[in-house]
Amino acid sequence: MQLWDFAALTYYRVLDRFSGSLNRLAVDTLGLAPGEAVLDIGCGTGSLIPELVKAVGPRGRVVAMDSSARMVAVARKRAENAEVRLADACDTDHGAGQFDAAVALGAFSAMPDVPAAIANAADALRPGGRLFVFDVRLTKNTRTTRLLRAAYRAIAGFSGADVVSELRTVFDRVEPVFAVEGETTTVVMAWKVMDTATRWACTPCRPAG
Repeated sequence: MQLWDFAALTYYRVLDRFSGSLNRLAVDTLGLAPGEAVLDIGCGTGSLIPELVKAVGPRGRVVAMDSSARMVAVARKRAENAEVRLADACDTDHGAGQFDAAVALGAFSAMPDVPAAIANAADALRPGGRLFVFDVRLTKNTRTTRLLRAAYRAIAGFSGADVVSELRTVFDRVEPVFAVEGETTTVVMAWKVMDTATRWACTPCRPAG
C-alpha cells in the first residue's frame, strides 16, 4: 500500500496529464447515458471522475474507489458530485446490482486477488451492465513480457493472474475494443448476462464516434 500512497504524490500526477485519450475512450465505449450509475474501480487520483460525472449528468451517480488513502485524498479534491470511497476492491461489497456500468483502468492486475475483485465488480452491475477494462496483459512469451512480469512482481506484487481470462470466467461476453491487442496491454469490454437464456453475438466492439 505504501507504494501506491507514494505514487499518489509523484508519478501519478504526471500520468494524469496524459490520461485524457484513455479517459475519453472509456467513456465513449461505455456509451454512458444521463441518469446512469457508474463505478470507477481503482480510481487512483481520480482523473476520470470529472468525465464520468459529465457523462451521467446531475441525475446520475458516480462512485469511485481506491485502496490507497493518499490516492483517495487527491481524488476527492476533484470529485464534485461524486462519491470517493477508501476500499479494497478484492473484499468490498460495492452493492449488488447498483450500477449500470463500471470502469477499471490499470487496476485489476495490480490487485492481490484478481478473481475476487472481478467477481465483486460483476456483482455490482445490474443485469446487462457493462465493464470497460484497460490493463496490463503479459501472457505472451517474449523477452519484453518476461522482463515486465518480473519487474511488476517485484515492484507491485503482481500475482501473475491474466485479467482477460478471469473476466471470461465471470462475464458471459468479453470482447476486445481493438482488433489487434498490444504486446503488453489489453482493452476490453465485458457485459453481465441479462438472464440465463441470453446469448450474445460476438462481434468486436468499437468505441463510439
